[in-house]
Amino acid sequence: MKRRRLPSVLFLLALALLSLAFRRYLSLPLPIGASRFAGGSDALLRRLAAIDVGGDQILAEAAALLANASVSTFPSLGNHHRLLYLRVPYRSNATSAPRQRTVSRLRVPFHGVPSDATLLAAFRASLRGFLLARQHHRHLHDVAGAIANLPALLLGRGGRRRAATCAVVGNSGILLGSRRGAQIDAHDLAIRLNNARVAGFARDVGARTGVSFVNSNILHHCAIHSAVTTPGCGCHPYGRAVPLAMYVCQPAHLLDALICNATATPESPFPLLVTDARLDALCARIAKYYSMRRFVAATGQPPSNWTRSHDERYFHYSSGLQAVVMALEACEEVSLFGFGKAPGAKHHYHTNQKKELDLHDYEAEYQFYRDLQERPEAVPFLDEVPAFKVPPVKLYL
Repeated sequence: MKRRRLPSVLFLLALALLSLAFRRYLSLPLPIGASRFAGGSDALLRRLAAIDVGGDQILAEAAALLANASVSTFPSLGNHHRLLYLRVPYRSNATSAPRQRTVSRLRVPFHGVPSDATLLAAFRASLRGFLLARQHHRHLHDVAGAIANLPALLLGRGGRRRAATCAVVGNSGILLGSRRGAQIDAHDLAIRLNNARVAGFARDVGARTGVSFVNSNILHHCAIHSAVTTPGCGCHPYGRAVPLAMYVCQPAHLLDALICNATATPESPFPLLVTDARLDALCARIAKYYSMRRFVAATGQPPSNWTRSHDERYFHYSSGLQAVVMALEACEEVSLFGFGKAPGAKHHYHTNQKKELDLHDYEAEYQFYRDLQERPEAVPFLDEVPAFKVPPVKLYL
């Protein structure tokens, strides 16, 4: 008797139903303490998440600047100020003569900014420190341990004393009309992102600020517009007493920090806190882990295929994610506002931007925030910090 074969159409239908059921299983919430990636797959996700191609690129940029960058200034027309250029040599092809490419251009005052040679020496010293810190963390197994020093860094307090309650205020348009302002201001510490405006929005986003967390693009934009006119640059919209906590996304921005600091005065200081290299690495791992997990859940493909839909050179965590991670150690209770989206809502409450940036996986980051609230013991990498316990986290949508 001949063996009957399942018709190809029925076989494909059965396979599709099986795939749909598997994807639905992956998207279901897990019991407390359970892991969806059994048999070592969670360990695989952690291992893949620790590969930071974007971080490698930043290191390469810093090394190129250290080896080849030049700084030169020229008087502007009318001698009102100086034009400062940061340049590196490049070749359009293998046989062409080297030419100078401008990496950064700033208007700076005649007085206060060091000479070209002194400024270049200081810039190279900053680059060396930046490279050493990031190369060193690759040899450490306790990357997550970087959060231990955050209370003293952010709050200026001795020891490991935390703030009692903290509000991390995201910039999502869902805050418009929320009337969360008074609730946000009632926290002991409010952490805001990328110098987002509060004037005109206080009813929804509050008015108090204890720390402004920014990426270095914000500093660069600020230096371009204010280095020539404002001592210490005009980078502190919440007041000079409110420090900027900044992570460096482009090494060239270290020059902006040097210039703003050089022109600072006692009346116009430039308080800046640069994040620990290990904290940057921790946030990169968390963001990539959750993005890969979301990819597996949505496609059913192995996490190694994640790179087919994400360019690792430019994939990056958001400023909000790093601010939240910082708050986990600096605060006894953490409230999250403005993290999420809704149909028709603007991307940022204070701008007209509607489209999300492609270099972030916001949906994956939202799952991280939900895990912090609902099952913190399942959050990867934080469980590697000795004696660390995730504080209570409340996500307000």
